[in-house]
Amino acid sequence: MEKESSRVIIVDDMVINRMIISSLLAGNGIKADQAESGRECIELCKKNDYDLILLDHRMPEFDGVDTLVALKDIFKDKGRDVPVICHTTEEGRKNINLYKAAGFADVLIKPIDPKQLADVLITYLPERDALPDEDDTLLEEIINDSDIIDDERDELDKLPDWLKTVPHIDLVKGIDNCGSAEDYIDALYVFYSSIDEKSDDIAHFRNFDELTMYKLSVHSLKSMSALVGARDLSVLARELEEAAKNEDIKAIRDKTPELLESYRKFKKLLSPLMDDVRRLVEETACEEEKEEDKDTSTKRYRESRTVLYIRSGKGIVTKGIEKSLSDIDYRVISVEDEPDEIIKYKDEADIILYHPVSGGESHIGITMNLLSEICCDDMKIFLLMGDNSDIEIAKKSSGFNAVSEVYSRPVNMQRFVDDIEHFTSLLEEYHRKKTIFIVDDDPDYISVVTRWLSKDYQISAFNAGEELIKGLSVSKPDLILMDYEMPGLDGYDLMKYIKSDESTKDIPVIFLTGKNDREHVFKILNYKPDGYLLKTSQKENLMDSIDRFFLESLFGKAKIL
Repeated sequence: MEKESSRVIIVDDMVINRMIISSLLAGNGIKADQAESGRECIELCKKNDYDLILLDHRMPEFDGVDTLVALKDIFKDKGRDVPVICHTTEEGRKNINLYKAAGFADVLIKPIDPKQLADVLITYLPERDALPDEDDTLLEEIINDSDIIDDERDELDKLPDWLKTVPHIDLVKGIDNCGSAEDYIDALYVFYSSIDEKSDDIAHFRNFDELTMYKLSVHSLKSMSALVGARDLSVLARELEEAAKNEDIKAIRDKTPELLESYRKFKKLLSPLMDDVRRLVEETACEEEKEEDKDTSTKRYRESRTVLYIRSGKGIVTKGIEKSLSDIDYRVISVEDEPDEIIKYKDEADIILYHPVSGGESHIGITMNLLSEICCDDMKIFLLMGDNSDIEIAKKSSGFNAVSEVYSRPVNMQRFVDDIEHFTSLLEEYHRKKTIFIVDDDPDYISVVTRWLSKDYQISAFNAGEELIKGLSVSKPDLILMDYEMPGLDGYDLMKYIKSDESTKDIPVIFLTGKNDREHVFKILNYKPDGYLLKTSQKENLMDSIDRFFLESLFGKAKIL
């Protein structure tokens, strides 16, 4: 029997972009309608039912967000929930969380990668998928070859067998959110250990109609249960949070017993966690002792002033470069322009200087791409030096995008050594353990996030805006992670205070919140925060966003990304 076709619409004001995406969809067996403007898309969506919408963000007159808002109204009238995927340019990558907060289901970066598009189709198209039978094998290969799915399977195997039989909890979702089996167990323990106290609080606030505290408590439960994969409990908590916002006392009184019953069941279901947590603590302590006993040569190298100098042969020029670096107290590791030598010494320095010498276009291209990969993966500074002809060859390689600075012969040595000193100071600042202040009224969520971040950052946690202000009077952090909805000073008022005070206005602020409706997103954006992350973010995404924030703030002028 022939499958029913899924219906997709591509919205982009550039005809070439529509043609490319249409071709990629056709390669997956899916035909698509096309619209060159937001208004045309809206009219087509009024007439037709689509299963997926690929919507360009930047369009004249009616941009992607305006179009999205209008589409949501249409879907609501039709009683449908259609995923809308934002596709935007590379420079829009830093705004992915904002796009999602505004209501987009996902984001694709142009030029669109066929594998990423296939992932979107697998994720968002209905199961009556339009892919023809002959493409089913290809689709299965994409799924089976996915590193993410393999990783999840490996992490699931690490969970204790008893946990795999616990009902009402999605282990895959929990691992996906937390990043690893170990971190998931840690989050589950926080969830489990607060059941008695938090359920008693919810019951108390419900009995005495303390709506504000009730709303905050079920909001906290909603976030935490979603994090560990207790989806049904999270949905019920969200319904009661809405009831509290609407002051629907009857709904609160009627449904709270159901919530508490579901919540308290996990106390017995997760009771074996105590033994597992003790075991993990003991294993972690042993691993830390082993790490301390390992050879720390790499760390020593990174703490010292070291340059990995890659050159072809030894001559007057290369010896001059080595002497210039030695004169300003740098250790120079000088190696031949060969992949094996580069890989052997790549971990011994954070500054790499490549000096190609007429090795041919192919050889220089191979080395450039290798060094680019090393520098991007390990956050190193990549410098290029040589004759104009060799530099021109190097510029043709894709690896040139990672180069921070170029020095054409004859080299201005004063500029070169000044740059080396400047890059070294940036690296020292980058490797310095940063301080992050977290303010959130949910102690459970703070506990989890602190656990995630404390390995790489110095963390101070505050349960209210007033506490944060007191903390800022004592010391200034490198970053503030701030919840939006808190008793007393909420995130919006706290942001106003921080940005209006001369002593704190330059401290970067990233919102880490569960608020993702359009009204709150754009209200927060008025104060131009340095980032906007959702509490539903997976551990890996949260860590990567914070790491990248510090990286970009330090190396804005150095191509180290």
